[in-house]
This record gives sequence, structure tokens and C-alpha cells, in this order.
Amino acid sequence: MRLLLAAALAALTACSSARADQEISGAAVLQTYCAKCHQAKAEGDLGYITDTKRLITEGYLVPGDANRSQILQRIEAGEMPPETVEARPSKVEIAALRTWIDGMPTTKERNWRDVDRVLVADAARAGTQIRWFSLVHLANAGATDAQLERYRTALATLLGSLTWSAKPPQLVAIDRERTLFRIDLSELGWSATQWDAIRAQYPYGVARGRIPEALRADWFVATASRGPLYHQLLGLPDTEAELARRLGIDLAQDLRSAEVARAAFNRSGVSVNNRVIERHATRFGAYWRSYDFASNLGRENVFEHPIDFVPAGGEIIFNLPDGFQAYMLVDRTGKRIDRAPQTIVSDPRRPDRAVENAVSCMGCHAAGIIPKPDQLRDATLERGVVDHVRILHPVAAVMTRLYDQDRARFTRALAVIGAKPSLPADEPITALTTRYEAELDLATAAAELGLRPDELSQRLPRLYGLRQTLGSLANPNGTVKRDAWASLFPRIASVLGVGIPFTPSTEADQAPPIWVDDHRRTWVIADRSSDQATAGNLCRRRGYELPREAELVRAVGNGLASGLSLSSPIWSAGTKLDASNLRYAAVVDAASGLSRRADITDRHVVVCLVH
Repeated sequence: MRLLLAAALAALTACSSARADQEISGAAVLQTYCAKCHQAKAEGDLGYITDTKRLITEGYLVPGDANRSQILQRIEAGEMPPETVEARPSKVEIAALRTWIDGMPTTKERNWRDVDRVLVADAARAGTQIRWFSLVHLANAGATDAQLERYRTALATLLGSLTWSAKPPQLVAIDRERTLFRIDLSELGWSATQWDAIRAQYPYGVARGRIPEALRADWFVATASRGPLYHQLLGLPDTEAELARRLGIDLAQDLRSAEVARAAFNRSGVSVNNRVIERHATRFGAYWRSYDFASNLGRENVFEHPIDFVPAGGEIIFNLPDGFQAYMLVDRTGKRIDRAPQTIVSDPRRPDRAVENAVSCMGCHAAGIIPKPDQLRDATLERGVVDHVRILHPVAAVMTRLYDQDRARFTRALAVIGAKPSLPADEPITALTTRYEAELDLATAAAELGLRPDELSQRLPRLYGLRQTLGSLANPNGTVKRDAWASLFPRIASVLGVGIPFTPSTEADQAPPIWVDDHRRTWVIADRSSDQATAGNLCRRRGYELPREAELVRAVGNGLASGLSLSSPIWSAGTKLDASNLRYAAVVDAASGLSRRADITDRHVVVCLVH
């Protein structure tokens, strides 16, 4: 008996040792504890827990950074699996999941000097109509190749949706990493005034000196996909009637001549109540108009009033000349609105569930017009309306042909930019907008400032009056809200010395001449002829400082004078007394980089260091 017990114990020990020695896979942890709800059932819109690549693309996993991965955060917080689930990962398994995420390969960080060189080189070959966009900050913040590819598609798709040109503009990558892009305003049919309208709203602008500015693509996509900028860039009119005239259609005449195709139904992805959609033909393709209602009662019930219903508002989807789709929301009078009442329609993908033109429409119609079977044509109708209904509501085969025709047009437009139709959950513009609107952690905030996380951590104590808002970035898993960050960005950039805020109102506005050193500190010309006392005051009044002699010598040696096109001596801070008790200061020669004595009443160039 003792021999049998000893053998059993030995076998058990060997088995336990084998399990302890066996490496636990992070993917296996997710499969074991999460797949039951998040694979087949798709709880919380997450139905791909075993698809690692998609988890990364959707932002649930951040390669190389377990602390920023949503899945691990929720598991460690005890939120997932839910408390009602008995089987939970052990500490060892959670540690294995963390190790697995931290070991994933990451995107290499781009040096800002390299980015500037690429932009300068491209600008040398570019014409006056060329402008630039950037995804560099997202790559430096840890976006994966798959995410970056989706973001490129988002930018290209939006640009194709904002032009009345016959074909979408070319989005040309100018760097090997495909994170910097060139566009030609003439291909979009945009004027310099339209670009000014974009630039005037940009909250992240800083003086760039001789470096052309590349607008952040995430901000552009999140801002230009909704009013007022969306309406302004497309030149959308204030009313549906005016839009129809511009498209060359007569809505009332189409109805009188039965040159429309309608479908009515009770269930819609966004509409709270019953809905009618109506198609008109235009010279560019199709014009779809929905009729939406605040209730299903009285003349808002299309099954009781199939001809004389009274809508509360609607959505318009129409083809642009390049085959992409444009959108407009209208109220009951046909007047354009930015957001629809949530009592009528809602968007489950948006944080506040509000349907907003056009970002909500783009997210929903990721593959074009959505086919909806008509429920009215074959319904039991009164004899006086049945013939009229059947004229306006074609048979299913006709509606299917129209749906297919319009979806194919949109598919061809996407193919021109190298994209394909997607599911609403994968729609690129929504994905990039959602990422932009999310809270910023230290790594994201640093990337947006052109700094490394450790550099931002070192500079955070400088943010004297902003510590209450931004102090959380210094804490593990600390974040700041996007709207707060955007509103404070000019002040943050200035206080941290990474740039001088500059938002031109027109192309003619000139930024102050600046130079940026290797420590990402900004130098700016304050005056070209001042005495030494005035020089110090000029810098202090701006919240800057007059550089010390030694650091000014180093800066000139590293290219400050050539970067600012200076040829005259430059003042340094501080004064001294000579043997005769005369006060003097040091200036640095712009050509040689050598310092020499100068009388404090002499007049020389003033260059301030932004700190």
C-alpha cells in the first residue's frame, strides 16, 4: 500500500513539475477565459478574442506595452471575466499574458529630424498647390502596421469623399515608412481659401521655420468628417431643395412621374421608429433620401399613411462625381442640421450615440448603401392607395438591382484608392476618429509633442499652472481627456519649449523664424538690433529666456545661425564687471561661433530660447 501511495505521489509530482515547466501562452489564456463570450457570442462588440492581429488593429492589445493594453487592464482590475464567472486566470497566467504582450514586436520610433528632412526635400520639388499630412505621431505612439494601414485608408477615403473632381486625389507617401503624405489641392478642386479654413481650426499648429507643416491626419479625419468643416469643404447648401438643384434633379417632379424607388420597413440600424428610403437618379449616380419619424403613431406611421406620411427629418446620401458618397442630415423642413435628435435616430458606435453628419453616416455605410427589403408593397393596404404604393415601391428584384448597382459604384471608387468595402465595425474613418477622441496616455502625449515618454516625464514639472489637468500623465496608466489636451496644446508646447504656437488665418500669414536644437528646444528671433538689457526684457516678456553664453556657442556651432539666416553677433545672458568696473556682456559671432566681449549698450541680434 505504501509503495502504491509513493508511486502515486511521485507521478503527481512529476505531472505538476511538467505543468510548471510548460510555458503558458498569452493567447491560450485568452482562449481559456475569454473565448466563451468574446468569440462566438461577440459580447460588447468584441467577437474575435483569438484573432491576435485584429485585437492589435482594434487597439485592445498594444504590442510591447502591456500597461496600455485594454484587455490586460480589465483582467488585472478584475472586470473581466465578470464576477459571475467562476473560472478566472491565476496570477501566473496573468503574468504570462503580460509577458506575451510586452514581447510583441513594436513599430520603430521615427526621429523628428528625419521627418523634417523628408518634408524639406519634398517641398523643394513641390508646387504651390502641395500640402502634407502626417501619421508619424501615431506610429511613434505604438500604432501597428495594420492600424497604420487602416489609418491611411481613412485619410484617402475621406479625401475622396470631399471633392467634386471626377476622380479621387492621389495620396502620395513621401517616406519609406508611409507615414508622411502629399496631396495636391488642384486635384481636390480646393482653393487656398479652403485650406485656410482647415488650418484656422488646427489646434496643434506651431511655427516650423523652413520646415513645411504636415497636418496631423487623425485630427483632420476626425474634424473634416463632421460639420462645420465637412459642409464647408464640400460646399453643401443649407437646404435639401438647393442640394437637389445643384445635382440637377427635381424631387417633386420625380415623385409625380414615379421616377423614384422606395422601400419602407420597421427595423433599421439607426432609426428608432419605422423608416422609408427613397432613391432618385442623378448625373453622378444615385440620391438616396430617408424619411425618419419621432414615433410610429398617426401620420408618422408609414403603414397607416403610406403616401401622406409626415417625417420628422431625414438623411441624404448622394454620389459625388468620383463615385464616393456624400451625406447631409435635414430636419422636417429640409434644412441642413449637424446632428440628428436621438429620439429619431441614434449611432451606437459614437460615445454619446448621436448621429452626426457625416462621420456617423460614413461608419454605417462602410460598404455603400445598405439593402433593406421593402415591407410595404405586399402589405395589406386600402384599395385607394395600393396602386400608388406599388408604383413607388418596386418589386424586390428591381430594388435588389438598384442596391447592387449603387454598392458596386462605391466599391469601384474604393478600388481606385486601393481600398475595399468593410463592415461598419471595421470602417477606417470611424476607427481613426475614435482613436483621436480617446484619452491620451504618456506615450501618446509625448508622441504628439515630438518627444519620447521619458523626455516628457522630465519636462512635466515645468507645467506649473497645468499640473492639475496634466499631472495624471506622470502616474502609471494616467491619462488626459482629448478636448482638454487640444485646448491647452498651444500653452503646453510653449511652456515645454517644443514650439511656438502659430495658427495662420490665411496663407499670407508668416510664422516667426525659429530653429529647433537636438534637444527639441525652440529658438526664436525676438529682435535684430537691441542693447543687452532690452534683449533680456524682450525674452522675459514672451515667457522665454536669453540663452547663456556656453549654450549659445553650442547652438551656433550646431546650426542656429544658418537656420535663422543670421550673420550678425547674438546677445547672451548675464553681465560681468571688468578690472575698470565697467559692465559688459558676451556676444557670439554668427559666422565663427566664437564669443567675445561687447558693451551692454551696443545693439545686436536677440535670439530667445523657448523653455
